[in-house]
Amino acid sequence: MMLDAQMNEIRYVFHGLETLYQTYFPKVDPVLLHDLLVREEEKSERAPFYMVEVFTKPGTNSEWCKDHIWNTTGFVPAIYDEGTHYVTNMRLTLEILKTLDNFDFVTEVTGDYTGTLTALGASHEPKVNRHWTYPN
Repeated sequence: MMLDAQMNEIRYVFHGLETLYQTYFPKVDPVLLHDLLVREEEKSERAPFYMVEVFTKPGTNSEWCKDHIWNTTGFVPAIYDEGTHYVTNMRLTLEILKTLDNFDFVTEVTGDYTGTLTALGASHEPKVNRHWTYPN
């Protein structure tokens, strides 16, 4: 019985954490957010390198986005899907994720840890539902 109570407590706290992610970072992939926080906390990596992918609404000014990314990160993004998918290998912080999440024209932010400047390029498609699902 004690083991069941401990597992239920872990699940309960995890659901609470997921709720916080969704509340404060609704456009950010929770897996990316969690990975960044773990690297900051446990591995003492401040601003680790990630390949960050940002999806925007159609009609977004891609020149403005490209210039903003260049000025913010020092890297020129690759642009895909008629100017609605931006990919940049960059040092990532929680503050950068929040800034991206706050842009009205951004629909989703995802990415993968690379650890270095080298990356393979775009690897994500926009997701319809970013919520984690749980077995019943």
